Amino acid sequence: MEGILLSVTIKDIAAAVGLSTASVSRILNGRGRYSAASAKRVQAAAAELGYFKNRSAADLASPQQRRTIGVINYLAATNANDQVIQGILAEARERDVEVTIMYAQRDNQASITRVVKSMIERQVFAVLFLSVRPDQTVVDTLRQARIYPQEVASASDLNISSVSSDDFQIGYQATDLLLRRGYRRIAFVGADPQKDIIGRYRYAGYTAALQAYDVTPAKEWLFIGDGQYSYHSGLAAVTDFSEHPQTAVDAVFATSDDTALGIVNGLYDLGRPFSPGSLAVIGVDGSSTCTRARPQLSSMTQSFDLIGRTAVAEAVHAGDQVDQIKRIEIPFTIEERQTTPTKK
Repeated sequence: MEGILLSVTIKDIAAAVGLSTASVSRILNGRGRYSAASAKRVQAAAAELGYFKNRSAADLASPQQRRTIGVINYLAATNANDQVIQGILAEARERDVEVTIMYAQRDNQASITRVVKSMIERQVFAVLFLSVRPDQTVVDTLRQARIYPQEVASASDLNISSVSSDDFQIGYQATDLLLRRGYRRIAFVGADPQKDIIGRYRYAGYTAALQAYDVTPAKEWLFIGDGQYSYHSGLAAVTDFSEHPQTAVDAVFATSDDTALGIVNGLYDLGRPFSPGSLAVIGVDGSSTCTRARPQLSSMTQSFDLIGRTAVAEAVHAGDQVDQIKRIEIPFTIEERQTTPTKK
């Protein structure tokens, strides 16, 4: 991808549009006289070149002087990120820190880059990527601008700090629970292990648990659906499994509570209500969906509030140590309800 060019200067824009640096400066700062046509040319060139006010200049505020954290979120199919944001806002309030929240497409580097540029211009002291996937170029750009980068509610193999649950262990322990209850044909539903880092870790844990019981997962047990941890993926999985009897799964590790609810409701829609002991389902998150559903859903429950609070605390503590890398894993719990009984 094309990175954010910190080296682009007013002189570069002036050369591109054929104006003096003084004229370009007046236009970019909204001062003095200039024509609308010149302003349009300058603004277009600035956008194309990726110009923004140089944060490494002498007038740059230090991280200690800046009091705003930037959060980059995306439009998720579940409400898990909303719970993390509540933790972020609560901790920021206690620490007298402002929070700016902006949205980007989760895996689109051009979209993420545009939002990061806006964050830099807003003089934040940290940027928290809330399950958004920057590449290393974006991460390095933030450090060059003396801004602390951090992944929140996910962890990748990038050179960046993170605060998240251990998604490998979530996958492993959820599958191990189903195995201990006597189930052997366990499906993995709702995430794409090839394209999604969280899905990859959870799938790795899932397969490791199966292998520990000498169970070889069939390729038909993997149902990605839309890959967005969605309710609709759960519904679609039930339809797919029912149309392919050879799949014959007896349990489902659903990668979110919404997906788990889709499994249970999908069975009901097909006239096959959930039958405890003949099928088991466990989801991930521990949202209110679990207790509102009938039967109530078992879940791998994440501490979203603590993830958000810890992310802010770490960003504040980091201060100007923008190159610092810490990977913090927040404990999760297993909450068994009505969808993981012992197999009949």
